[in-house]
Amino acid sequence: MPPAVDSLSTALEQLSGRLSELEARVAGLESALVSGRRASRSEALRSESKISPAANQDSRLSVSLIQRGGRSASSSGFHPLESSAGIFSTVGKAVLGFAGAFLLRALAESGSVPKLPVLVVAILYACFWMIWSTHTRDRFASVTYTITSALILSPLLWEATVRFHAMSASASAAVLVAFIILTLILAAGHELQLIPWVATLATAGTAIALIMATRELIPLTAALLGIAAATEISACLGHEVTFRAIPAVAADFSVWLLIYILGSESVPEGYRAAAPATLIALIAALPAIYGAGIALRGFAQRRCWTAFDIIQAAAAFALGTFGIVGASHQAASPALGTVFLLLAGICYWGTLSRFAADAHTRNRRVAATWAAALLLAGTFLLLPSNLQVAFLCVAALLSAIVYTRTAKLSLGLHASFYLATAAGVSPLATYVWSALAGAVPTGPDWRAATVALAAAVCYAVEARGSVDEGRRRLLWLVPAGLVAFTIAAWTVTAIVRLAGHIELGASHLSMIRTIVICLVALALGLASRRRHIELRWIAYTALGLGTLKLALEDLRYGNPASLVVSFVFYGLILILLPRLTRSSNSLE
Repeated sequence: MPPAVDSLSTALEQLSGRLSELEARVAGLESALVSGRRASRSEALRSESKISPAANQDSRLSVSLIQRGGRSASSSGFHPLESSAGIFSTVGKAVLGFAGAFLLRALAESGSVPKLPVLVVAILYACFWMIWSTHTRDRFASVTYTITSALILSPLLWEATVRFHAMSASASAAVLVAFIILTLILAAGHELQLIPWVATLATAGTAIALIMATRELIPLTAALLGIAAATEISACLGHEVTFRAIPAVAADFSVWLLIYILGSESVPEGYRAAAPATLIALIAALPAIYGAGIALRGFAQRRCWTAFDIIQAAAAFALGTFGIVGASHQAASPALGTVFLLLAGICYWGTLSRFAADAHTRNRRVAATWAAALLLAGTFLLLPSNLQVAFLCVAALLSAIVYTRTAKLSLGLHASFYLATAAGVSPLATYVWSALAGAVPTGPDWRAATVALAAAVCYAVEARGSVDEGRRRLLWLVPAGLVAFTIAAWTVTAIVRLAGHIELGASHLSMIRTIVICLVALALGLASRRRHIELRWIAYTALGLGTLKLALEDLRYGNPASLVVSFVFYGLILILLPRLTRSSNSLE
């Protein structure tokens, strides 16, 4: 047998003998304390027999209550500490555990034996303390042994990777993932919370520290993603997991480092460059882990999503989208956009089917919000700019139709949201501004006309429905506003084109615009008499814009004749519009 193996076996035998001797001494001390407690208990019983019957009955009642409390503590999986002797005994065993760990470290540092076998024994030794922590029914002992296990494993991996260079970063990452999986399996069998809290903090902190020391981002980021996946699987299996934020924050941070450092054009010195496919796979794993976990708990199990689910899903998908697009130099944008549109369809299915009942109101609203965000992101990633406007207008029309049939508030908001986005993407806003305040354009672009037509159709679909009452009509403020201001812009453009053979000065143009704005406000005020409160708000908005226009354009470019006409029309609208809106209020 080789001398190194002989010396290792001799050292292990000496360690085993020393631990057996110390355990025998601790057991002797415990037996002495137990016999002392029994003697004092028998003496108390003898003195109790000399007390009056009433006092004796009160003492028995107290003992019964104490026993009942002990049984309730035992039913939770732990026995209460009986005395300070139990605390000292537990701490003493933990100290012995640290002594064994330092002995193994000394053997590894001495160089008399190969480091790798000693490190394997030390890792198993830390796992032994974790197993022991779940097999004791004493809460203090369980937490103490868990801390002992973490304090043995974390410095061990640090020194083995950074100082001794006996383990690679990939091996340390694998050990961390295996350790957290072991902890979750052990804790799940007893429904414990403190043990995985300590283990998760230790493993996540060790992985982050190793990233800073070794600059090995790829394996250690994969380890943090593995820890996050293990916790999500445990939560999906129905176990109470209150520590999900720890691996989530660590995984978000490591993926951000991956994007910031390895995703840049020039990798800093000391870091290993990675292939784009590797980066994309690791970055995509973050939204895949949390998206799958949240979808399984929500859509399949119909469990209520928490605030952590909502925030972490948004963070994971934002990091994933930014990282994948950057790492692929936008080559993966079409594929990513297709995935987002499919996920948006799943979220809409959940909104209309799985969460239709009132008991799932929160999940329905969250799913609807995610659906709108995913559809918008998928549209920009997948479709060219010319098709984005048409697709968003179709989505707005479908949302309006579904809203009139289901009366779900979020779907009505989606129609306005998609129309507003389409208007921002198209040149409609520029066209309306130019017609009412700048150089009058010759005609609207087809994309601007498409948005205006979609807004008119959405408003017409809404007018046929009977689900809108009271303030719900404000849902249609956006489509009605788009139609109203587009009509005003078209009117100004048509008048200027009809008067093409007449030279119109700045004063005439400002007067025409003021008259058109006043007439549109008057028409909206008349239409609001049918309980269309959204038209009333648009009428007052047009009136406010007319006030700014008078101050900024008419007074600057107008002549006395044009100013007379502008102020006459504006004054009449100031008189008539409040009367029209008051009459509509009386009808309500």
